[in-house]
Amino acid sequence: MFRRHTLRAAAAIAAVGLLAACGTSDSGSTASGSGAPDVEGTLSTGWTTGITSLDPHMATSEIASFRFGLNEIYDRLFTVKADGTVDGMLVQDYSYSPDGLGLILNLREDVTFRDGTPLDAEVVKVNLDRARTVDSPSVKSRMAPVVDVAVTGPYQVTLTLAEPTVVVPYVLAEMAGFVMHPDLIANGNPATETNGSGAYSVESFAPGEELTIVRDRSDYWDADAAKLAKIEYKAISDTQAFTNAMAAGQIELGQFLPGTVNAVEGRKGLTTVDVPTGTGVELFLNRNIAPLDDVKVRQAINYAYNRDEIIEALYLGSEVRHQYSRPGLPGYDAELDETYTYDPAKAKQLLAEAGHPNGIDLGEVIITNVITPGVGDAMQEQFAQAGIKITPIVKDGLEGPTSFGRGEASALLHYSPLGTSFTSGSSYRWGPRLNPAGVTPEYTQMLAAANDSRRSEGEREASAAELNRYLVEQAWGAPLVWITYPWVMSDKVGNFSTDMDYSTTLGPFDFRYLTVSE
Repeated sequence: MFRRHTLRAAAAIAAVGLLAACGTSDSGSTASGSGAPDVEGTLSTGWTTGITSLDPHMATSEIASFRFGLNEIYDRLFTVKADGTVDGMLVQDYSYSPDGLGLILNLREDVTFRDGTPLDAEVVKVNLDRARTVDSPSVKSRMAPVVDVAVTGPYQVTLTLAEPTVVVPYVLAEMAGFVMHPDLIANGNPATETNGSGAYSVESFAPGEELTIVRDRSDYWDADAAKLAKIEYKAISDTQAFTNAMAAGQIELGQFLPGTVNAVEGRKGLTTVDVPTGTGVELFLNRNIAPLDDVKVRQAINYAYNRDEIIEALYLGSEVRHQYSRPGLPGYDAELDETYTYDPAKAKQLLAEAGHPNGIDLGEVIITNVITPGVGDAMQEQFAQAGIKITPIVKDGLEGPTSFGRGEASALLHYSPLGTSFTSGSSYRWGPRLNPAGVTPEYTQMLAAANDSRRSEGEREASAAELNRYLVEQAWGAPLVWITYPWVMSDKVGNFSTDMDYSTTLGPFDFRYLTVSE
C-alpha cells in the first residue's frame, strides 16, 4: 500500500522556510483594484527566471521572453484569446488561398513606431524573413511551415506555406510574430536594444536579473492599453526570497505554485486569483531506449502514478492530467481521462507481459529543479510499488530538457506546456528539443489532418482528438497535472482576470491592460 506520509512530508518540504499566512484568502476570477487608476503608477512584478536577451527571435523560452516584458515593448501579429482561439492584433483580418498554401494577412493601418515609420507590409516582411532564417534556439523551427513572405499590398503580406496548415497564426502569436523596427534589425543589436511599436521602451536592463520599461508615448494605437507609467520585472529564483518580496511589498504581482501560496494568501492588502492554465508537469519518456521502446512498459508507467494523491498534496486546486489537451480546448476528449487509473497491479501485469516479471530499472531520470519539491520523491516511491526503479538526477530547468533531448537519460520530469494550441504546441512538444525518439508516420499524418486549413473546423477538431488519443494510448509520455497557478497581487492592481489573453494556454502574461490604483 502506498505510504501517504511521504506525500505529507513532500508537501511540508515544498513550504519550508515560507512565511506563515495570516488573514483570510481573497480568491476569485478577477482583481479590479481598490481605487481610481493611477496613470503615473508603477507595477513591480516578480518571476523565477529572467531573460538574458531582449531579442524576441532569439528567445530560449517562449514563455519566459513573453512574460518578462517583451510583449509590452513589441506588438505582435496575432494573440490567443482565453478560450484558446486565435485573433488578430496587428493583423486586421486574414484568409487562406483555396489550395491552402497561401496565408493572406491584412494589417492595421494605424500603427507606427516612435519616429513615425509606419508598421506596414514591408516592415512585417523584414521581421518574418529574419524570424524564419536566423539561427535561433526555437523561433526558426517554429517558422518552418513558412517558405516565403511576399508584400502584396501596402498593408498586405502573403505567406507561402509548405503545406496547408492553420498553425501559423498561433506561431505568430508567439515570439515569431513580435515586430521590431527594421532599423534595429539592420543597424542595431536587438539583444541589448529595443525599438518597437508598443507603448513602452527600456529604462534599464540587467540580463537574467531585471528589466524596467517606461511608457514613453501618448499616441499608442490601442487607447485602452498602457495605463501604467512603469513596469518593473524582477527575477527572484529562490522560493523563500520570492515569497518574502511579495509579503514585504517589494513586488506587487507574482505567479505562485499551489504548494507555496499559503505563505502569503490572505494577507491584508493582497488578492489571489487562481488561473487554470495549459502548463502541466509530465514524465517525458525516451522511446528510443529499452525497455521504453515497448508500449506495454510505457503504459505500465502510466498506471504506476497516483496522480490524485500527488495533486492533493502538492498541486491543490489543480487538475489531474491524463492527456495532451486540456478541458475546453480543441483535441480534448473526456473519455481519455479514464485511460490510466492508479493501478500498480495492472502495471506489474503489463511489465510481466512485456517480459519483465521482476520489474524494470529505468536508470537515470532527470528531475528539473524548477519542479515543485517532493514530486520526484513521491513518483519514485509510487513507481517502486509497481516494480519500477529509477535513479533521480537533478538538473536545472534549462540543462535538464537539453540533456534529455540529447538522449542522455531514460526520462525527464519537467513542465509540459500546451503551447498556444494543442496542435501548434505539438511540434515543440514532440520535436527534437524534448523528444529524442522522433515521431511516427501515423503521428505526422494525424497532425497534418488536424491542421489542414482546407478542412472544416469540425473535421480538424476530430483529427486533433484522434491525435491526442494516439499519443495517450501509445503512452508517449506520462502526464501528471494541469497546474492551476495562484496569482498573488496587491489589492491596488486592477484588470487582472482569468479571461486575459493566453490565460488557459501559455498563461496570463500580457499586462497591457493592467492598472494600479492611487
